[in-house]
Amino acid sequence: SMVQMGHVSYDPEYVGDGDRDPRSFRPERWESDQVEKRRGTKAEVLDHPVLRDPFSQGARRCPGSRVANNEVLAMIAQLVLDWKISAPGIETIDDVKYDASPIKPIFPQMKFERL
Repeated sequence: SMVQMGHVSYDPEYVGDGDRDPRSFRPERWESDQVEKRRGTKAEVLDHPVLRDPFSQGARRCPGSRVANNEVLAMIAQLVLDWKISAPGIETIDDVKYDASPIKPIFPQMKFERL
């Protein structure tokens, strides 16, 4: 099974500040004092390099990672140019259903129409 680790960054249990929406744009979350506050807590997982980068880090980083990232971006760009992509019944991110936690979204049926 595949775990969508990026969704941890939307989970109020990890990111929520009580009354604030975890999906709101607040770049101050990544300032050094905020990162230090998370150290030793459950939310520390947000600062793990492997969560941010699927190709690992440092000397053992995948040598083809830059090529792979560029190929994926080119493929997505071509899909967006050639197809109309929609998810019937999904208007906002709040319409997406989850299986037990925000980490496991139930992906909606996608509809592709050739332009």
